[in-house]
Amino acid sequence: MTKNQEKVSVIVVHYGSPRLLWNFLASVEHHPDKRLVEEVIVVNNELALDKENRVKLEKKRHSIKIVDNPQKGYASGVNRGALAAKGDILVIANNDIEWQPEPLVKPLIDYFRRDSRIGIIGPQLIYPNGSWQRSYGRFPSLKEAIVSLLMLDSMWNMINIITFRLNFSIKKPKFVDYVDGAFMVIKRSCFDEVGGFDESYTFYGEDVDFCWRAWKRGWKVAFNPNVRIIHLRGASSTALALQDYAIRLFLAKKRFVQVNFGEEQAKWYVRLMHVAALERYVLYSLVAKLTNSVLWHRRALRARALYKAFADEID
Repeated sequence: MTKNQEKVSVIVVHYGSPRLLWNFLASVEHHPDKRLVEEVIVVNNELALDKENRVKLEKKRHSIKIVDNPQKGYASGVNRGALAAKGDILVIANNDIEWQPEPLVKPLIDYFRRDSRIGIIGPQLIYPNGSWQRSYGRFPSLKEAIVSLLMLDSMWNMINIITFRLNFSIKKPKFVDYVDGAFMVIKRSCFDEVGGFDESYTFYGEDVDFCWRAWKRGWKVAFNPNVRIIHLRGASSTALALQDYAIRLFLAKKRFVQVNFGEEQAKWYVRLMHVAALERYVLYSLVAKLTNSVLWHRRALRARALYKAFADEID
């Protein structure tokens, strides 16, 4: 590490399967950018690490630090990891991430030098089969709800999937509202000024809220499509787990609108999203019936679960 090079701390918030954690650590250990990493901090959410795996990690004490997080939430896990970190650059990751064997951290850090006010940057997330995955988004608002009602978001995602597969997708980095919290690189100065993640968000919405507060303080959020990283995101989840994810994500978005735009806008947000969920449920059910597709059937089940969740919120 050269004298002027930033120190990089990788913080992985561990929950769920130990296999995911070991895959993540192996991908970091054998990565060409490993030389840039000062330390790897594993945040143990409650009892996610059993005794056997904890002992195995502790044997790697020269390169891995374990930080316990009794609160279990993702936001609190990130904050505890950052508190223990020495780095000028914080690489925040889920444990279902795998680093691809190509430059990753360096090009993202280098992009910070384009503008001193870029505080957060994220890569293009991909599924294990190499297909496109949503990696950034717009802040939840009435405008987002209307876009969803018109199904413009679904159309845009479909266009991205097709152009990505054909290698026609845009390769130019750009500023976005927020990047997905599954993998985000944050300047320590930005993290400290913003005040870390809001721990009242327990598992979804933390990334959106953090980027919102960063923008409000004059920091910029960037997305670099030239850098790719594998994110499993529900690759092995059951239909029930995906429904639960969709509902919890909606509740986090509703809370965001409530806090930042007021109670009245939050009510309209729920109403519009309720109709959007019904649209999707009817359409996806029809497509599933016509194609006999398991994928479309799962989408229909998620839309139905969301429709019911919105109905409960309205009641």
